[in-house]
Amino acid sequence: MNVRKMVFGISAGMLFMIGTSACLWAGEPGNLILETVDKGLVILKDESLQGEEKLEVRKQRLWEELSPIFNFEEMSKRALGRYWRERSPEEKEEFVRLFTDILKESYIGKTDSYSGETIALIKERQEDRYAKVQTKFILSGGKEASVDFRLLNNSGKWTIYDVVIEGVSLVNNYRSQFNSILLKSSYADLLEMMKEKTEKKKT
Repeated sequence: MNVRKMVFGISAGMLFMIGTSACLWAGEPGNLILETVDKGLVILKDESLQGEEKLEVRKQRLWEELSPIFNFEEMSKRALGRYWRERSPEEKEEFVRLFTDILKESYIGKTDSYSGETIALIKERQEDRYAKVQTKFILSGGKEASVDFRLLNNSGKWTIYDVVIEGVSLVNNYRSQFNSILLKSSYADLLEMMKEKTEKKKT
């Protein structure tokens, strides 16, 4: 897997494809990421969940572990950018649901195997309610890639609102796509495209 492919293929789900390196200095945000990786590995290594016939069960178990550490509302808000404030509460709720479905269907399917990738914490920085956890992915072929997790603390709970791979932000990448669509089409058209994309991923 080259770095460019990894950037566009990177996902929340990659958290479950990697091993961890112990890090004694990690703070709460860093530990949250490492603990989530460990929980995912338990599922991937569970012999009772192996095989193609258990794929859907395995994916659901992974999603149940993964989804709580992501702030999908914040990711949706940032991905929609300036169009977010124009939406009603009901529209925002619908957008969050559709965007979450896209992330789930696009990326959780990439988590059905583990081939020895590892992750190491490089640096962690906290400032007020925000934190950045810098990591290094070491892929099975020996290549390395920097992956940064950006987290937000709401009422004492840290959640991820963006993942940056080799300098490319997942949220910014989606914002660019949404902006491009909304410059040419209506918001209703965007929602239809999101629904179609999700359905296509499910089939």
